[in-house]
Amino acid sequence: MYVRVLEEKHRVNLNRMSEQIENSAGINEEELIRSGICVVVCEAICGLARNNVHKIAVLAFGEEMNKVDDDEGKNGDAGLFAGRFGGNEEQIPDIMAEAMEWGMSVIRYVELFGAPESSPESSPFMAGPRRDPIVREMYTMRSVRIDPTVSVSGNILSGGEGSKSNRLAVGEAASRLALSKVAAANNMKAMDVSLTSFAATESPTDEEWNAEFTRVAEMLASPTGGARLFSAEFSSVPSTKRLAEWIAQKWAPAILRSYDIAGTRVGSRAVYALLLDETKIEIVWQELVDFQSVTSGRMIIEITEGGMTASRGAGDASKGFGSVSMTPLPGEDILVRRLADAASQAVEKGLAVKPQLAKKELVAAAPVTTVVAAAASTAPAEPAASAGASGPGPRSAGARRSSERSRGTRKRVTPPPSSGEES
Repeated sequence: MYVRVLEEKHRVNLNRMSEQIENSAGINEEELIRSGICVVVCEAICGLARNNVHKIAVLAFGEEMNKVDDDEGKNGDAGLFAGRFGGNEEQIPDIMAEAMEWGMSVIRYVELFGAPESSPESSPFMAGPRRDPIVREMYTMRSVRIDPTVSVSGNILSGGEGSKSNRLAVGEAASRLALSKVAAANNMKAMDVSLTSFAATESPTDEEWNAEFTRVAEMLASPTGGARLFSAEFSSVPSTKRLAEWIAQKWAPAILRSYDIAGTRVGSRAVYALLLDETKIEIVWQELVDFQSVTSGRMIIEITEGGMTASRGAGDASKGFGSVSMTPLPGEDILVRRLADAASQAVEKGLAVKPQLAKKELVAAAPVTTVVAAAASTAPAEPAASAGASGPGPRSAGARRSSERSRGTRKRVTPPPSSGEES
């Protein structure tokens, strides 16, 4: 919703005098434009019926993610917007979620590309039709993947730099949610998802859209809330208890004592690892609040017979950390990288078995037989006559020579005596 904020700021500055620009020094014009958008959205929401209204917000990845956790449940104290209706004073919402009175679904994009249909750049070809046309990305990257934002945030193994979002796909996803065309999302009050585009020339079908949203709904309904950060597959784990004890008692303490983790001086920090049961380990983040240590987050590592997964968990609910953080915890990316090393170390130590790649079975070629059909009966065809045989004979019938002929030898001829020797 804030895509055109910078463009609008540039357009306004072009129509202003130099004195007006000098007088507005120190004013955050971008924040003013954002506040204006929030006010418009708030007025639009107030004019709609409160029941059976689907509220969809399209935001950039990372936008208003920290503010949602801090401001949820507050009543917009950013300032007062006076004089709209005869001098009446009204509060300006701080964020879009507050403007929509919470309970909204959010679709986030990474690096937005493409153009709307009203734009002259919406043509499939760049610089018009040519002998070797160049097709725009918005028509070659139509495949989509939808993930919970809490799972993509801080996950270095999925998403990340280089990810893009097709403008047309983002608009279609928002329209499907607003029109209740996604059965899996109708039962959920709100969801926060991130959309990524991949190479494909065909747009997703209705079944593919429903499959993506169904997968996201199942992840959000899980105990971890869809905040999966890492996963590794094994062929088998001989003893899940031994692997869990090694991670909790040997691997985790060594990583937590490293400078990258222990050197954190401000904010929360990963402090210790706890073995919950034979298959679950918990790494606890703590933060100093009013000179008291408070659990601000967790990383839950689960061991199964076929692999290992790590998910982000919530902190102490009584201290205000009851929800899963939308942003990565401090040092979380380091632990995720080290978990990949831990998976390979577990294989080397014999605590897990490396997955074997499936080998393709070689199928022997069936012998080729020639069949001649005649009068409802089949009989093998007689071998063809050799190319060197001419006319009928035993050789043409396939007979071979009884004894091989000697080849390559010459008979030595004695020369006759000369005339001098005769006398």
